[in-house]
Amino acid sequence: MNWADVAGRVVVEACRPDPQDHAIVLGWTPIVEELAPLVASVVVVDEAADRPLPPGARWHRAPLDQPPDLGTASIVVAHWTWRTLPPDRQRALASRLGAGLRERALLVIGDVIWSLPADSIDEPEQFGDRLAFAPTDAALTGMLRNAGFLPDLHRFGPAVGVMIALRANR
Repeated sequence: MNWADVAGRVVVEACRPDPQDHAIVLGWTPIVEELAPLVASVVVVDEAADRPLPPGARWHRAPLDQPPDLGTASIVVAHWTWRTLPPDRQRALASRLGAGLRERALLVIGDVIWSLPADSIDEPEQFGDRLAFAPTDAALTGMLRNAGFLPDLHRFGPAVGVMIALRANR
């Protein structure tokens, strides 16, 4: 089973895309192709902007934790990319998103989010590479609450989850 694909299907559903939504996707992922026809626009944040994008999508060449102006965004997606950032950059990104997104905007993170200590997981490599920075559910929930989000975790076993976080009232 490809856990990235499982989480990806849930991520798209969790976004509840609307033709008036403006989405920011942190890092290229197949979700860009699924989301682009369903929303008004998609901005893909990635330093390695190296592939054609579907109509309605454009590149923002920058590190994942440096998204463009968030004022019009109603959805921000991090699919299988959150764990590529060290914890201090995850916290900084959560703060930046919390400060810049409007009330009721969604942050949807589909990734490895540990519910158990990583060393107690059988065959952690089945969840992909770059696991060193994968957060625990408690750490991710705490950083998002501190940034002004109301997080809700949907878990697929001890490692993979989709965090849906609503930007709360300022």
